[in-house]
Amino acid sequence: MAESKSNLEAQLLKLIISDTNNERTLDASLKDSLKALKDTAKDNIALKDAYGNSLAATGTDDKAQSFTKYMYSNDTLNWWLWTALYSDSWVFKRCIDKPAEDMIDAGIEIHSNDKNIEKVINDIASHRSDFINLLKWGYLYGGSVAVMLLDNIVDDSEYAKPMNVNRLQACKTIRLYVTDRWYGISAHGNETVTDMSSEDFGYPVRYDLTFANGKSIVVHHDYVLRYKHRIAPKLIETGQLQGWGYSEGSHLLNELARDDKIKADITSLMNKSLIEVIKMAGMRGVFMGADEDGEQQLRKRLEMVNWGRTFNSLTFLDKDDEYQEHSFSGLSGLSDMLEKQMVLVAGAAEMPGLLFGDLKNGIGTDSQAMDRWEQVIHSRDETFLRPVYKKFLQIEFLRFDIKEIPSFDFRYMQEKKHNDERMTSMNTCIDILSKLLADGILTTRKYAESLAAYLKTGSLDIDFTDKELYDLNDRTQEEFENINIDK
Repeated sequence: MAESKSNLEAQLLKLIISDTNNERTLDASLKDSLKALKDTAKDNIALKDAYGNSLAATGTDDKAQSFTKYMYSNDTLNWWLWTALYSDSWVFKRCIDKPAEDMIDAGIEIHSNDKNIEKVINDIASHRSDFINLLKWGYLYGGSVAVMLLDNIVDDSEYAKPMNVNRLQACKTIRLYVTDRWYGISAHGNETVTDMSSEDFGYPVRYDLTFANGKSIVVHHDYVLRYKHRIAPKLIETGQLQGWGYSEGSHLLNELARDDKIKADITSLMNKSLIEVIKMAGMRGVFMGADEDGEQQLRKRLEMVNWGRTFNSLTFLDKDDEYQEHSFSGLSGLSDMLEKQMVLVAGAAEMPGLLFGDLKNGIGTDSQAMDRWEQVIHSRDETFLRPVYKKFLQIEFLRFDIKEIPSFDFRYMQEKKHNDERMTSMNTCIDILSKLLADGILTTRKYAESLAAYLKTGSLDIDFTDKELYDLNDRTQEEFENINIDK
C-alpha cells in the first residue's frame, strides 16, 4: 500500500510538471500557480531522495550533528527541561546542589567592631537554608528571589511601599520567602530603579509576588533579594532573558546528553555480549500465531530451561533441539571510555575530581581538586553572591542600628589550611625583620610598622624616608669613627 501511494504521488508530481510546460492549455493565473507548485514539487522530490534512520540516528536524522554545530538556542527558557533533569539525573542535581551549598557554607567575615554585629552574624546563620535554596533555584533556572517578610506588617499593601526603617527596627523576626524566576515572581509595570547607588539599579521597582496558596501581593524592591546566575550579554539579558541570567544547565546539556547516550550504548552492548540461540521444531507456527498449543508448550519448555539454569547452572534441552552461544569479548575498553566521558562532564561543570570523585583511588584523594574547586567557589561568591549579601547586610545594619557601611569578605572553604599558610608566611616575615633589626638597619618602630603593614596587606614593603636614610648614614659614619685602629 505504501509503494502504490508513493508511485501515485510521483505520477501526480510528473503530471503537474509536464502541464506547466504546456502554455497553450493554461491561462496566466493558473500557469503561475502551477509553476510555483512545480518548484515545491521538485524540492519535495529532492527531499525524498535521501536516507534517514531515526533509530540509528544516521543520515537525515543524524543526532551527532548537534555536537559539531553551534547554534543559538533558548534552552535556558526550557524550565520544564531543567525540572525534569533535576528530578531524574543525579549528576545534574549534584551540579546544582553542591556549588550552592559550598558557596553558603564558606561563609563571610564582616568587618565591624559594633556591639550588635553578633546579632547580624546569628541572623545570617539562621537563614542558611534560605540562602542555599536561593542559589539552587538560581543555578537551576538562571535567577531567583528571596522576599523579606517582616512579622510586624499586617496589611500586605505595606509591602508595595519603600521599606520603613522604624518598622524594620521594631520587627522581631524576618522570614525569607524564596522562589525562582518562573514561579510566583514577575515585574509589576515597566518602572525601573534609577538610583545608581542601589544594588537594584536598572531592575523593576516593584514585583508581583504570588505565594504557593495562590495569594498575590505587590512588593517593593527594598524587600527583594535578587540572585542572577551566569551573566549574559546585554542584548540577550534585557531581551530574551528579561533581566535574568543563564541556567547552569545550558552549557552542560550537550555533555550530559552524550554521557547518557554512552551509558545507554554500553548497557546495550553488554546485553548483547552474550546471545544464546535455541532452535526448536515448530517455531514458525508459533511466530505466525497459528499454533496456540505449540506456543503454550514453548513457554513451558523455556520456563523449565530457566528453572534448571537458575538452580543448577545447567541448561536442559530436548535431544533434537539445537543450542548456540555467541559471545563478544571486546568489552575491555568500555571502562576507559566511560571514565573519559565522566572527566568531560566534570570539566564542563568546573568540578574535576569532585563531581564523580577520583575514579582510580577513591573519592577525595585528589588534593589539587579541592584547591581548584575552592577557587571556583570563591570566584562565584564574588561574582554572583556578593550583591545579595551586600543588600541583606545593609538591611541588617539598619535593623540593628549599626551606623557603618557594610564591609565583608568571603571566607575560603579550607580556612584552616589558609591560616596555617599565613602563619608560616608571617614567621618568615618576622625572621627577615628580626635580622634587619639586629643589623641595625631597622629601628624598633620601623620593625613594628613593617610588621603591621604586612598583617594588613599581606605583602612585605619596607620603605625608608629620606630622613631615615640620612640618619642611617650618620649612624654608620659614627660607628666607623669609633673604631680603634690600634686595637
